[in-house]
Amino acid sequence: MEHHGPESWLSHLPLFPEVLRDPKYVHVNGAILVFLFLTVVSVLAYLLIRNQIEEHIVPKPRFTLVTIVDVMIEGLYNMVVGTLGHHGEKYFSFIGSLFLFVFFSNLLGLLPLSAAPTANTSTTVALGLAAFVYYNMMGIKEHGFVGYLKHFLMGLGPAGVLVALLEMVSHVIRPVSLGLRLFVNMHVDHTVVLSFQNIFAWLLPVPLLLFGIVVCTIQAFVFATLTAVYVQMATEHDH
Repeated sequence: MEHHGPESWLSHLPLFPEVLRDPKYVHVNGAILVFLFLTVVSVLAYLLIRNQIEEHIVPKPRFTLVTIVDVMIEGLYNMVVGTLGHHGEKYFSFIGSLFLFVFFSNLLGLLPLSAAPTANTSTTVALGLAAFVYYNMMGIKEHGFVGYLKHFLMGLGPAGVLVALLEMVSHVIRPVSLGLRLFVNMHVDHTVVLSFQNIFAWLLPVPLLLFGIVVCTIQAFVFATLTAVYVQMATEHDH
């Protein structure tokens, strides 16, 4: 889907190849920008706390950016561990990375003359495919290739072949459903906000922008939660 409306500043980013200056590639530019932003912030955060870990173990009483990030990451961590159990810690880095990328991609669409990478099916379905490949790899790693295939039989033996076929169809659909769910929600949210910004330049769009931030956060959590659920289903052992 191409970007509609006024020309986005994402088409004029310096140092980007000429081919990416086409307005239809704004979602690609946005995704690259979010990736670079997260990389720089991660490096700076590491350099900041590597020698001061003890100071950051207990959150400071005052309201700071570190406190906000701590609450958000702790909530995400509790969700992953709550879904997968204590062994879910080893999957947290991937699921947490997905959350951060989706979250900041969503927020990018709230900036003036910008566009959310996650309001484009190319980005969202790619994220869905990444989640699909990851949880299947974790399932194979946990059970072995043959054991993972037997996992689809639901413990029914040969009688579960039909169930296995239906389950495989369900798995094939998952990356598309993950991607389309995120795309529809973000596309509708940002379209509504942009429409009101075009009609009313001041004040009235503010409540919608605040609501948009809530939607951006919720959709990132939903995407991460569904990925955690799929990992749990792929790695669980039959009892």
